[in-house]
Amino acid sequence: MRIISQVEGCNFSAEELQRFHTYYTWSSADLDHATVDERIDYFAKNIDPSIDVQRLRVWLATMDAHSQPSSDELYSRFEAYDFAHAPGFNKLLAQVYGTDEVSKYELDMRMEQAKARYFNEHVEPLSYDEYRAFKEAKAPKPVCPYQHLWDHRDEGPTSGKQLDNVYVVDLADHLGQPTDEELLTLEAVSRIHDAIRQSAYDEKYHAVAIVNSNCTAEDSSRLFLPPLEAATVERQQEALSALLRLQVELRQLGQSKPVVIFASGPVDASAIGVVLSTAEIVTTDKFSVSLAPSAQTFPLAALYDWSTRLEFPGTAEFIACHPDLVLRSSEWAGLGLGQGFVAHRHLAGAMDRILLAASCPPPSTRDALRKAYMAESVYPGPSKISVWRPEIERYFAPMARGGSLDELIEALRELDLAWTKIYLALVDERSWQRVARLRIAAMRKARNMEYSQVLAMEFAATNAWAKDPSASVEELVNGPVDDSLSEILSGPKPANADAVDIPEECPFAQMYRKNPERFKHIDLQQIAKHRSVNLQ
Repeated sequence: MRIISQVEGCNFSAEELQRFHTYYTWSSADLDHATVDERIDYFAKNIDPSIDVQRLRVWLATMDAHSQPSSDELYSRFEAYDFAHAPGFNKLLAQVYGTDEVSKYELDMRMEQAKARYFNEHVEPLSYDEYRAFKEAKAPKPVCPYQHLWDHRDEGPTSGKQLDNVYVVDLADHLGQPTDEELLTLEAVSRIHDAIRQSAYDEKYHAVAIVNSNCTAEDSSRLFLPPLEAATVERQQEALSALLRLQVELRQLGQSKPVVIFASGPVDASAIGVVLSTAEIVTTDKFSVSLAPSAQTFPLAALYDWSTRLEFPGTAEFIACHPDLVLRSSEWAGLGLGQGFVAHRHLAGAMDRILLAASCPPPSTRDALRKAYMAESVYPGPSKISVWRPEIERYFAPMARGGSLDELIEALRELDLAWTKIYLALVDERSWQRVARLRIAAMRKARNMEYSQVLAMEFAATNAWAKDPSASVEELVNGPVDDSLSEILSGPKPANADAVDIPEECPFAQMYRKNPERFKHIDLQQIAKHRSVNLQ
């Protein structure tokens, strides 16, 4: 059947076209296969004698010259059609809403397809594919020319490793095969660090993503970051040195480009500093961390972050002194440490869509990524920390201002509530009390120190703790700083990390950044103590 549409040069009114278009009883007159001329003759003789047949035939000739009716007018009629009152259209809605856990984008596409199918079958022919192509061609151009690369489309994962603009560090490639006694070894940390130093600074990468493909298995206990190894005191010191070096590298890298961590499994307390080395953290329902498991070996891991990044007073002391507390994604978000949360079963697709945002070039990459993972995020659930905030501020905040663990324990014993009895039963263990006292003293001191100074204290106190378990808290916190820390803080960078000189730097600073080994005989710490010398 050929459809008659309004074209330029013919002035049929909308009412005239409506009468002809809505007459669908051709089958009653045995005109299912009739030509358009035959149908016009029948219509003029039996339905509407007032129609000007000659003018209608001239109109057809004009249509032949135009070949096709105007797409603008056809699609305008489609978009203006009242589907809410269209007979039988509601039967198609079961196909639109018949599947659970479908994104809004997919529902919108299904609804549009259903409308196009109904319009094509009951009103006038319309090709849905041609309509979509027409709409995309007419759509306004995005402000950013790369926006089309991260628009929310359910087109399936594309695998982050294939993205040209993102350098993906897969921990599974460096940790080795998962075992029952999985450890973050010195060699594994070094491999991760080398991978970042060799490639992450390359200008072709707009962002860096840290993932662990081992955590995609159904085993919910698969570790995202396992415990740092501590087979011997010397081995422990080397592993801690390598881990701190990696944390410093990640923080330095984060100043030039975003570093996104997709923490999709449990993180051991000894390695949590790696996750906290960036502000771009996306967790899943499999994420968790407890400060207790590695406390006896690495009691001050991520000391700077626990001391300075938590907003409400007493929260750090509550977490550090609670041996049975497990922080999950809800608590992580409640503490302001996580920037996004996605369900683990949706992680692969969400990760690909988030990393596609890195196709937006600097300086907009970081902002594009944040908008992308916030768009993918859902509510992680209520935070236990938020529920206990009044008690935390009342009983634990005094320790940040000079109070002691003994005063806290005495106050909780007098309170005599169910939750205090459970807590006291846990902290009554003397070995844990020693860990708690060290953490309280270290955090109190760290709040008045810079990052490098806190790192030095963490490194020195942890090594002293391993060498002499009987050392007092004062000796551990106020002990001498290990000289080997200077290598951690000022180790050489890859050559391409310093491709652009900063004009405001003094010549000495530029030379030092390019080749630190050339000045290794100079004690920079001693020079910095002389206030008359201003080292930029």
